Amino acid sequence: MFLNQLNKILLALCLLVLFSCASVKAPQGGPLDSDPPKLKSTTPAILTNLNQGQQITLSFNEFIKEESLKNAIELFPTVNQKIDFEYYGKEVIITLPSNLDKDKTYVISLNSNLSDEQNVKLNENIVIPISLSNSINQAAIKGKIFGSYSKPSILLWKGIIDKNELLSKKPDYIISSSDKFSFGYLAYDKYTILAVDLYNPKLSLEKNKLSFFSESFIDLKKDNVPDLNFFFNAEEVEVESDSLNATEDIEQFANIVGNINGNYILPVVIELKNEDNTFKTELSFDGKFKIDNVISGTYQLFAYQDRNNNKILDTGNLEDDINSEKFYVYPDSLTLRANWELEIEDWKINQ
Repeated sequence: MFLNQLNKILLALCLLVLFSCASVKAPQGGPLDSDPPKLKSTTPAILTNLNQGQQITLSFNEFIKEESLKNAIELFPTVNQKIDFEYYGKEVIITLPSNLDKDKTYVISLNSNLSDEQNVKLNENIVIPISLSNSINQAAIKGKIFGSYSKPSILLWKGIIDKNELLSKKPDYIISSSDKFSFGYLAYDKYTILAVDLYNPKLSLEKNKLSFFSESFIDLKKDNVPDLNFFFNAEEVEVESDSLNATEDIEQFANIVGNINGNYILPVVIELKNEDNTFKTELSFDGKFKIDNVISGTYQLFAYQDRNNNKILDTGNLEDDINSEKFYVYPDSLTLRANWELEIEDWKINQ
């Protein structure tokens, strides 16, 4: 009887240990993964003198979410044949199309749809240049996005493309952007460029939210990386400085004064803008400006040549074949406080 009781006790202890081990869990808490995946290496490491249909292995620092790859891998300039891939956790094997041009530099672009297993997406495109020849193109562009936007993209067409033709011709390159962009490995040539917010290639181009450059094309030359700026207007009605309630206490506001030097054509509108407020005035004949009754805050200062005198920075359209009005951005953000007058001395702009 004693042995039976002892056996029961031993059995109970064994079961207790077994269930305790089975219920061990990973520690809870800890910092969440907020870093997007990073490309560690490619195989082959040197991506020149490649062959049609060759495979390239992309190795990442963490597991990639397989479902995110479908819309994340793009090849530019675009070709008719689709780029194929195979998924292996931290590695993705890409098979190049069989119809690539030996005289072109292509880029494999991993866009912001790519994410890790924690759904952390890329902040900026990963761009991988490849070539079937022994050289890689070196032309590049860079720039900034201003105004009101959500998720802008930069569209590039090689050559000088008429705006009517843009409606039917797919862009050669698409660059996902944030408040700034850069893109390299382009051929030295002329390009037509356009900024689009929340670009949807399934929609006709004119149904997207567009912002044109101030010139019809850009000419990429050796040892010159053009710095391009684009502006998106807000869809809602802006509040201008002269529309403020006149009964407000004037002492709670700030003022800004300044002068501009450079080549410009009047009328020029000076605009002080942040997410909540917009204040405008016109540049005087002697190059001076003043904005009163500015609500305290941090602002960006713009100047633009108001061709049609409507007090709005027009960013162009397809229908009338109009480019953006030329605009200039003061290089630093400005912090204005109540009862202060901020002076901008000799802001230099170029035609």
